[in-house]
Amino acid sequence: MTQEKKETKSEEGENNGKEGGKRMGEGIFISKKSLWLMAGGALGAIAALGLGKTFKKIRPAVIGAVKEGYAFKEWVAAKIETVKEDIEDIVAEAKHSYHKDLEASAEAVKKEKEIIEKVEQLVGKKMSRKKAAREGE
Repeated sequence: MTQEKKETKSEEGENNGKEGGKRMGEGIFISKKSLWLMAGGALGAIAALGLGKTFKKIRPAVIGAVKEGYAFKEWVAAKIETVKEDIEDIVAEAKHSYHKDLEASAEAVKKEKEIIEKVEQLVGKKMSRKKAAREGE
C-alpha cells in the first residue's frame, strides 16, 4: 500500500467510531452532538440574559394568567364538589327507598300470613261443624 492510502484508511478508522463528526485540522474533532450542545448552551445563556430584562415587563401578564388559571381550578373544584354532593344525595335516597320497600314487603308478608292463619282457622271451624253435623245425623 502506498503512504496516501494508509493515511486515508487511518483517518476513516478514527471517524468510524465517532458519530457524524468531522476532522478539523490536526487532532481536533467536533461531533454533531457537541455542536448541538454548544448551540443550546449559547441560546440558554442569551435567553437567561434577555429574560432578566423582559421579566419586569411581562410580570403583570404572567400574574394575570396564573390568577385566571387559579380561578379556573377553583371553579372546576366547586363543580366537582356539587356533582359529588348530588351523587351522594341520589345514593342516600335510593337506600332509603330500598329499605322502605323492604319494610313494606315484610309488612305485606306479615299481613298475608295473618290472613292465611285466619282462613285456616275458619276452614278448620267449618270442617269441625261439618264433621259434627255428620256425626249427629
